[in-house]
Formats: sequence, C-alpha cells, structure tokens
Amino acid sequence: MHFNKILVPVDFSPPSTLAVNHGAALARKFRAELALLHVVDSPTALLYTFPTEAEKVEKQRREQAEKMLPILVSPEERNDLAVRFLVKAGDVEETIENAVHEENADVVVMGTHGRTLFGRLLIGSVTQGLLRKLGVPVLTVCRVSRPLEFKRILFGTDLEAGSDKAFHFALELAKSTEATLVVAHTIDKRPVLTYETPEVKAVFDEEQRQALKNTRDRLAEFEAEGTRQKVNIECVLAEGDAPETLVRIADEAVVDFMILAIRKKSAVARTLLGSTAEPVIRNAHVPVLSVPVDAEVIVAQDCLLAGVVCPPG
Repeated sequence: MHFNKILVPVDFSPPSTLAVNHGAALARKFRAELALLHVVDSPTALLYTFPTEAEKVEKQRREQAEKMLPILVSPEERNDLAVRFLVKAGDVEETIENAVHEENADVVVMGTHGRTLFGRLLIGSVTQGLLRKLGVPVLTVCRVSRPLEFKRILFGTDLEAGSDKAFHFALELAKSTEATLVVAHTIDKRPVLTYETPEVKAVFDEEQRQALKNTRDRLAEFEAEGTRQKVNIECVLAEGDAPETLVRIADEAVVDFMILAIRKKSAVARTLLGSTAEPVIRNAHVPVLSVPVDAEVIVAQDCLLAGVVCPPG
C-alpha cells in the first residue's frame, strides 16, 4: 500500500488549512508528492457585462493565491517534502476533478464546511459532489483537533457485497502503517411493533438469530485474516443507530481516522453515504477516508477498493 501523489484543494479557510496539515502528514508517511491547489472562481457576474474588469479581478485573485499558497507550508516542510503549488481558474468542483486526473493524484485531502477567501462555500456542496464522482480516496477533515497519526484505524462495515475488498484495503493500510485495525459493525435492533401471527414472529426471530451468527462468523474471519497478515485487529459488534453508534465507537476506541467506502452504483445512489456516512462525516472528530467502490478504481499497488466504512465523532 503506497500513495505517490496527494492533492489538497485549498480555499484558505481554517478547515482547508487544517487539510493542508493532514496532507503534509500523509505525504511524510508515504514519502509522496504533495500538491496544493487553489481554484479561482471566475467572476461570472462581470464576465459578460464588463469582461475587461472580470479579467482584472481574476488576475488579482490569481496573484493573491500564488502568494498565499506557499505560506501554508513551513520552510522546513518544503525542504523535507516534494511540494507543488497550483492555481487554476474555473468552476471549483469541475476544476478539482480535472486536476485529480491531470496530476494522477492517489488521494485528495479536503476540509469540510469552509468558505473560500472570497466568500463562496467550497466544502459542503463541493465536497459532497466530489465524493460522489472522484475515482480516488478522499480524506475529509472536519472538526479535527490533533495531528494525523497512524496508530489506530477504524473500519466500519455493513458486511454487504464488496465489503471483503474494502476490508482488505483497510487491512493493507493498517499493515503498511503498523496500525491496529478496529473493525466495527452495527445492528439496528429497533423492535418490530406488530406481527401478524405468532408463527410470523417465530420466523422473524429465527432470521435475526441466524443473521447475528453470520455476522459473528464474518468478524471472526476478519480477525483470522489479520492474524495471518500479522495485523492486530479488534472487532466491535454494537447495537443502535449506525451513524451515532459508529461515532461513539470511534470515540471509545480512540482511533486516529476512519475509512469510509462509497459504493458508486450510479451518479446518485450511494450506500452509506446518504443515511450513514454524511452524518458521520459532519460529526467526525477524526479524519474520514472515503474510498470509491463499484468502479474501476485502482489505488497504490493495483488494489480495487470496495466496501463500507465510517468516521468518528
């Protein structure tokens, strides 16, 4: 498992500045190239009525960004890391997406809920759009209060189709960083209010017992694979609402970051990203690594990513 190029979109808000720090930590860990990107959002209101003025405003914003980007990386880090500074103009989301392909980025690191230097909301709508579309992992940084470390990683899984591939991605990442991998699965135990007959209830109860047994068997398989790969694995099986429970597990397990795998079955449909991932990302106190699935995505050593994972809060 290795990341060679890391792209960090920067809007100069506090969250994006935090993302730069995490991107630098990731680059140090994997000795990867770090690229900081600022997108100058063209002043469309002036473009048609006052094109000359629009060009002037865009030029000023470019020059300002070119001066500010290098300030985000200390001289010591610039000496220790391969860092590049990119300033491009255009639609923010589209330009970031194009830059990922042009730069052959392996990972994108983004802050969340930040505003641009010029007032536009960047993280939020833009991050959500990129999580749906990008074919590389995205590390989102929200209310994170400590430096990025690689001691304990939380992998939350729904154990559905593709979760084995996601698990192996998480396992390889834990192995390469010598981290402990916490594998978490949540069960929604809200009671069924009514049953048509006692026979129906008996069938339902038996299905629940079998599902629980299957879950425990799968988690045991994960632990056995961790033993074979010489990776310390801790499995957690908990009941409750998935987002709240995963956040609680992350806090109690004191993890450094979480892995969130996104199934890209269509441009809109996303497993966990809607009902589970988004509230977890919003409440996370550690970074969340979202990994695309159900797509021809190869990261690092030709690892196809798939499965489910979530962040802490």
